[in-house]
Amino acid sequence: MTEAAFRFWDWLIQPVTWIRQGIWRSLSTLEILLGGFGLVAALVAASLLSTVLDNLPGAAGHFAPIGVAILLAPIGIGVALGRRAEVERFVNTVRGRAESVTLSRPPAPSEVILDTSAIIDGRIAEVASSGFILANVVVPRFVLDELRRVADSSDSLRRGRGRAGLELLTLLQSDAAVGAEVVDDGSTESDGDVDARLVRMAVERGAALALTDANLARVAELEGVRTLNLNVLANAVKTNVLPGEPLTVEVIERGRGEDQGVGYLADGTMVVVEEGADVIGEMRSLVVKRVIQTQAGRMVFAQLAAEEEIG
Repeated sequence: MTEAAFRFWDWLIQPVTWIRQGIWRSLSTLEILLGGFGLVAALVAASLLSTVLDNLPGAAGHFAPIGVAILLAPIGIGVALGRRAEVERFVNTVRGRAESVTLSRPPAPSEVILDTSAIIDGRIAEVASSGFILANVVVPRFVLDELRRVADSSDSLRRGRGRAGLELLTLLQSDAAVGAEVVDDGSTESDGDVDARLVRMAVERGAALALTDANLARVAELEGVRTLNLNVLANAVKTNVLPGEPLTVEVIERGRGEDQGVGYLADGTMVVVEEGADVIGEMRSLVVKRVIQTQAGRMVFAQLAAEEEIG
């Protein structure tokens, strides 16, 4: 017999050999699935051939379809199992790509470094104490030194901001839920400005940067540093209003337009009231007309509602 004939014979008797030797119990799930797929494919092929074999004369027309099904079943199983290595390679390739995508995601930072702008801004204290920062809060010593210089400034406005920032740091350090820590970056003043040192420190420590400075945020993102921009966060949590919704706002000042008035929602969102110049100082019911997103944040345009003022 030729080699091809031996292979055909092996395929034909392989299922019988498994049953006799009990090997089928040790088959893997993949082998069972491939064998089942091969069996189904063989039976489908036999069913298609039976429409032709039924036309054979005499007993051949009755027994030929059964014989073909018996013949094709082990062949289908053998061919399917012969592709096991290729299927395993395909599965491993897909699994490897999925794992690489998962591993390529940057891990969550274990530290958040505070920039001077975020400290002076002040909102970081409430964000941190609320539990939204799931990392250790770190203040570089050079940032602390910069705050001290601002607090000693001859300009009264800068001096007030610097002192407010120092008070905020004291508050963060006393908050057990935050526990801000002052750390040294191991560099000197000649190593670069504060922004460059912040980015370098964040890269070295695998930390995120909390800030309000848009330019520093762009530089940090180019260096692969995750940024927590308080202005972006503030815009994200502002009240979401839709055209047609009612609002109750106090009109407090004139707008840019001749007949416009301006009010503010509780979260600071500006509401421009059409024909609101004549009701400044009054609490009015409004209807939202449109909402636009600007670089400064969200703006709501509304008009006076039909009902009278509510208080």
